[in-house]
Amino acid sequence: MAGYSTKEVADLVDLPRQTIWELARAGVLDPEKTTSLQYRFSFQDIIILRTAKDLIEDGVRKSRIHRALSQLKSQLPTNRPLTSLRISGDGNAVVIREDNRLFNAESGQLHLNFELTENSSVIASLAQQSAKSEKEEQLTSDDWFDLGVDLEAVSPDDAPAAYRRALEIDPTHGDAHVNLGRILQESGNCEEAEGHYRLALQLDQDNLLATFNLGTLLEDLGRIKDAIDAYKDADQFADSHYNLSRLYELVGEHDLALLHLQNYRRLIDPD
Repeated sequence: MAGYSTKEVADLVDLPRQTIWELARAGVLDPEKTTSLQYRFSFQDIIILRTAKDLIEDGVRKSRIHRALSQLKSQLPTNRPLTSLRISGDGNAVVIREDNRLFNAESGQLHLNFELTENSSVIASLAQQSAKSEKEEQLTSDDWFDLGVDLEAVSPDDAPAAYRRALEIDPTHGDAHVNLGRILQESGNCEEAEGHYRLALQLDQDNLLATFNLGTLLEDLGRIKDAIDAYKDADQFADSHYNLSRLYELVGEHDLALLHLQNYRRLIDPD
């Protein structure tokens, strides 16, 4: 049976299992059940759980979340899922945001002419990707990696957990190291990010994206000589030459700065 177990979803969204079960029993989610009566959750369930978590963090009571989301779900057409709505908390209320206006999810004045969110196509893609063979009970490292890529578009805070799960299954998954490293770098966790970039390079010393990203990290840390060495190893990237031009200019190597600027221009405009 396709989908994710309660434990996998709890780890991914960082919600207690009890809360997930409560939302499932309230009818907010649409999990399937295995022959042993264990829940299996879909991609759309994950997005709804992320919304529920945000509402909880906004101070909305669980009972109101259950009531509002269940009511919304019952009123929406079958071809308009909860994941198509901009749902958030406002005080202790669950509200829908549309065109800078707010609609109380529990009021009788709820209008159902909502536009899809910018991420609706991604959500639809996630739903399609969740259709797996019934023989494939265990998710592979590639499955978790693909989920991480999709979550970066719709729920970026949850993407690192998916990449970490991919690496738990297969520590040699270079792309997961690179993507997790990038997210960690963007969040300021440079030490751990560097570790993942270097692990990716240990697995494949020709991993250009890991090399380039490592260069940007080293530059952020002020390790200019190390950054230059990294960019030189990724010289197939035009941006590497641009960054080398900047750094060589910074350290007073004007001739090298000009050379790499010329290389950059040649790569972006070969004609």
